[in-house]
Amino acid sequence: MNIEDFENEIIEVLKNLPEKFRSKFENITFIIEENLTKHDRKDLENSGPVYTLGLYQGLPMTMRFSKHPIFPDRITIFKKPLESISRDEEDLKKNIKRVVLHEVGHYFGLGEKRLRELGY
Repeated sequence: MNIEDFENEIIEVLKNLPEKFRSKFENITFIIEENLTKHDRKDLENSGPVYTLGLYQGLPMTMRFSKHPIFPDRITIFKKPLESISRDEEDLKKNIKRVVLHEVGHYFGLGEKRLRELGY
């Protein structure tokens, strides 16, 4: 999938979120990377073996004491790893949606266990 179509898939997932969630996005940026960067690998080095499709970096909304954090939270979606686990374009679209929703869940304070229970 070309980068523009990949980006459009992410935008569609975000547009289809219920308004009660979309309206809560503050000071957050969404980034597409082909693969994990050295910086991202450093952030994950204590996580053990991991196949990373997306990454949330920031302070979850449930842990904020100030309404306005200084630096923006980041959600990075990794294009090549997502393509490598997808059988075809439809599967890729499904995986993009799953990963975006997973990382947005982290933004809202959901942990890995709860996200797995929800199917993300």
